[in-house]
Amino acid sequence: MKYSFVNNDKVEAFKGGRGRCILCREETIAKCGTKKVNHWAHKSIIKCDSWWENETEWHREWKNKFPKEWQEIIHHSEITGEKHIADIKTPNGLIIELQNSPISTDELNSREEFYKNLIWIVNGQAFKNSFHILHRLPNPKAEFVQDIAFMDSKKDDLGKLFYRYSENDENATMVEVHSIREIQSEIDANYIGHHIYDWVRPRSVWQKSKCRIFIDFGGIYLWELQVYDEAGLKCVRKYDKNNFIKRANGNQ
Repeated sequence: MKYSFVNNDKVEAFKGGRGRCILCREETIAKCGTKKVNHWAHKSIIKCDSWWENETEWHREWKNKFPKEWQEIIHHSEITGEKHIADIKTPNGLIIELQNSPISTDELNSREEFYKNLIWIVNGQAFKNSFHILHRLPNPKAEFVQDIAFMDSKKDDLGKLFYRYSENDENATMVEVHSIREIQSEIDANYIGHHIYDWVRPRSVWQKSKCRIFIDFGGIYLWELQVYDEAGLKCVRKYDKNNFIKRANGNQ
């Protein structure tokens, strides 16, 4: 945990510090060293929030992009009385959960049902080398796209194909396909961040989420997992991190 209560103030860990957990009010001890990010730990072996994962520098960097008053906020269910610590909770009730370690489908579903108004930011460093962001896609609402179906492709595909609905009736046994290069200029003119991707050995739990998923591979962009069209084509959309943070902070 980044924060504990010390004399009723919510403070960060400091050398020799002792406090009280912001969720369960049990005693906490500050852990300050050079190998791990400074944090608070329960004095006993209890873990009061089963959804809490060990704090990393990645967690801390993301939390610090938001006001202190939004960080590590207790969210509770008025129906069941259940309580958990949200990584970020904005004044308008949006929950931002920062996930570094793998998560089970059951826990994913439980968190999404509990928080409801939730988005995920997932640390993609562990699978960065197996996640290939491929060719651009146009704005799915562009007029010329309404006659086009893009075909899923892999990292080593050379064709990068699409077909036109107007050229292939529903009874056709052979589909006439085209190279993506034929419409590259139209794609570039209507590009707003969408890309085909190939995820080798995907963490399929994230494809089951009912909430928005943004993957952080480092650098200046976040990549949101999306479904591109009615046929279910999977894609990612690129977002500038600074703009994302400004919008979450209510500055846009």
